[in-house]
Amino acid sequence: MLDVMPPESSFYTTARGQCFLALVGERLRWFWPDLGQQHAVLGLGHAAAYLEKLESGRNTPACLVAANAPQWGAASTLGRSCVVDMHSLPFQPEQFDRVLMVHALNDRKKSVSILRAAGQVMKPDGRLLLIVPSRFGGRARLRSTPFRHDAAFSRRCLKHMLAAAMLKPEQWDEALFLPTGAMRWMRHNGRKMDIAGKVLCPGAGSLILVEAVRDEYSALSLPVKLRQRWLSRSLLPVRSTAKAIQDRKYVSRISRR
Repeated sequence: MLDVMPPESSFYTTARGQCFLALVGERLRWFWPDLGQQHAVLGLGHAAAYLEKLESGRNTPACLVAANAPQWGAASTLGRSCVVDMHSLPFQPEQFDRVLMVHALNDRKKSVSILRAAGQVMKPDGRLLLIVPSRFGGRARLRSTPFRHDAAFSRRCLKHMLAAAMLKPEQWDEALFLPTGAMRWMRHNGRKMDIAGKVLCPGAGSLILVEAVRDEYSALSLPVKLRQRWLSRSLLPVRSTAKAIQDRKYVSRISRR
């Protein structure tokens, strides 16, 4: 049997997708309750459905949804959509007040360059909100959703990755402690289970939400550190090796005498 995953737009129009958006959208409004006061908002990946949940009536800001693949269906009513290179965004530096990233990180090896490109188009006082599946069972519980194709992370991995992209995490949250297949339980008890899960089982949520700000001085020089360790091992001998060399010289001197 073929494993066919419906596109993001078709999933979020179903009853399961709407329930999914209701629970996650509540957490998004907790992060950004003042989105209507912002001038420009950028959604990277397939973030149109989530930006619609953040609408605030007449005060909706100018939203732009950018992805590395065409958006399915018509353009969103809240703004425009375009196809871009996620590693080199064609926008002016420091242009957007808020950046929302959903279904934007499919490859862990290329995540740092995408996050760095997102940080460059964000204003100095702007904020980036990243939604990724949890590494501890998140993708298993989200296998019937588009998040099954996204890269999974832990909090520790996200901290290092954001620091390498010159971003600093400020707020963390989790969502969806119940399997998405249990629609009846999700619809009636999803919010209660999320609250109970954060208290009783922290770290067991299916999704990790992290809000980050720009920090040019937080970039990690991990490759340089690894290179220095390699040089130190190749140039400076270990104590045991140096002691063995000295013992051999001492024995050779005694044998000569």
